[in-house]
Amino acid sequence: MSELKHPVERIVWKSPHDLNANDYNPNVAIDKEMKLLEYSIKKSGWIQAVLITKDDVIIDGFHRVTIARINNWKIPCVVMDIDERERVMLTVRINRAKGTHIACKMADLVKKLINELGCSVAQVCEGIGADKSEVDLLLLDDVFEKHDIKNHQYSKAWYPK
Repeated sequence: MSELKHPVERIVWKSPHDLNANDYNPNVAIDKEMKLLEYSIKKSGWIQAVLITKDDVIIDGFHRVTIARINNWKIPCVVMDIDERERVMLTVRINRAKGTHIACKMADLVKKLINELGCSVAQVCEGIGADKSEVDLLLLDDVFEKHDIKNHQYSKAWYPK
């Protein structure tokens, strides 16, 4: 690993208007998630570069680029010199590796923020992009037992042909 050049060592700042979406990304974000992303960038700055090809096609970071376009911000980018097969697989790999939030763990996190770290409900709502009803629900001690979450049968998001 020591001889490997890390792409993050080659950050360039670009106009988001010069970047183009790829035509294969299966990831989507709803308005609420986009507002949370914009809030996060405004609050903490750029903490992650957008990955692009030499031809300015976005590999990872489309939603960050969208926010940057709206706000006319320059954006940190890492140019990846990889073929199309590898960039498609990298996009999926990155999105899958981000995972999903588990409700039980989110409840523990919200309780810790409020009960141990002294945050108000309003601060938690703003900080994690939740509305008050979501936070109130996560604060209930028996919400998962009442809804029998452990035995809930979730449907698949898609089925292969």
